Amino acid sequence: MRTEGSSNKKPCSSDLHLNEELKECQAKFKVLFDNVSSGVAIYEAINDGEDFIFVDFNTAAEEIEHTKKEELTGKRVTEVFPGVKQFGLFDVFRRVYKTGTPEHHPVSIYKDQKVAGWRENYVFRLPSGRIVAVYDDIGARKRTELVTHMTDQCFRAIADYTYDWEVWVGPGGRILWTNPAAKRLTGYDVKETMSMPDYPGAVVHEQDRARMIKAFQSALAGSIGNDVEFRIVRKDGKIIWAAMSWQPIYDDKGASLGHRESIRDITARKEAEEELEKAKRKT
Repeated sequence: MRTEGSSNKKPCSSDLHLNEELKECQAKFKVLFDNVSSGVAIYEAINDGEDFIFVDFNTAAEEIEHTKKEELTGKRVTEVFPGVKQFGLFDVFRRVYKTGTPEHHPVSIYKDQKVAGWRENYVFRLPSGRIVAVYDDIGARKRTELVTHMTDQCFRAIADYTYDWEVWVGPGGRILWTNPAAKRLTGYDVKETMSMPDYPGAVVHEQDRARMIKAFQSALAGSIGNDVEFRIVRKDGKIIWAAMSWQPIYDDKGASLGHRESIRDITARKEAEEELEKAKRKT
């Protein structure tokens, strides 16, 4: 017998189905949250976005910040990370909280008295109103970029200002790189030299061409050469003497990267030798 106001209504099958789906989604979120490689921090807004307190913090975030979740939960983000406003992320939190529009906070360096590092953040709002920040510590990547940049700068400082003409020829026989000294020796600038379809024949005197093409093929095969003399026909038609040395280049795994050529102008020496020969013949 039912009394007025009482209810023995059982949950309908659709409600049970929704509950099961909700549990499944929560379980999937938990697995993703705990195992994703990026740091994930969940915040609750207080005083309509005046500040944000930590609600959850995944394992990856703990490793990035060297801080346990228990030490952060319930604390204000401005208390834990006092540099968050200067970093620019706090304003992102406020905007995302107000508008619900996700935002990407670009690579920037976070710094306070205890923590410093490069961070990249993606912030979005959950239906509950909580804010989620997914972020990565890209310090290692930035260090690699800086090392690469410095290495490249050092390479350019050495290679581009080397007095001799330096050429890097790929395994297929095409020029991969050359320094500005090419113009001093040949009259052709870097772009013109790089685009030569028949290098080295295009700049070699016809009487030396067959011999130097043979030397070039030998270099492609992995040989080493030292001070091979030949004549260069400059862009303006002037003929100069040069000496070329070459050696193969390999990567860390031993694969061929082609060969490097070093070519120097020996015209003054050859002219001096000719003058000496003339003097000997006169005596």
